[in-house]
Amino acid sequence: MRLLLSSLIISLVGVFVIDYFSHLIFSDPMETLGYFWVKAGAFFLFSLAFLKYINLSTHELHKVMIGGIVIASLWGMYYNVFPLLFEYYPYGIALNGLSFLGMGIFGTGVAFGIVHTLAFTLGYYTNRSIISLLPLT
Repeated sequence: MRLLLSSLIISLVGVFVIDYFSHLIFSDPMETLGYFWVKAGAFFLFSLAFLKYINLSTHELHKVMIGGIVIASLWGMYYNVFPLLFEYYPYGIALNGLSFLGMGIFGTGVAFGIVHTLAFTLGYYTNRSIISLLPLT
């Protein structure tokens, strides 16, 4: 139960708070709602695996940030590799159709890589704060 709740918190906070508002404030055009739901599902599944298999008793911050980089890289594949390989983008807008403060495709890719890493990292630490307040066993 704790694992499922933790993964849900990480995905909801990471995607629907940090990532959503980053897109809303800095991105042109705004991403689709389907994109955020697909991303929340991916973050949820990644969080389940991460929390289940990664030992966080030592070097927690480093491991969480590496986890954020991994999910950001996977999402970068979704943004770039799928449209190139399949000439199809199922949800949202391909990276070449977005702009992060007008920084061009490379700058936008780097900016959203950082945002997605922060989304996972801040989602994880928000989860820790919330879970520590709950009487779960």
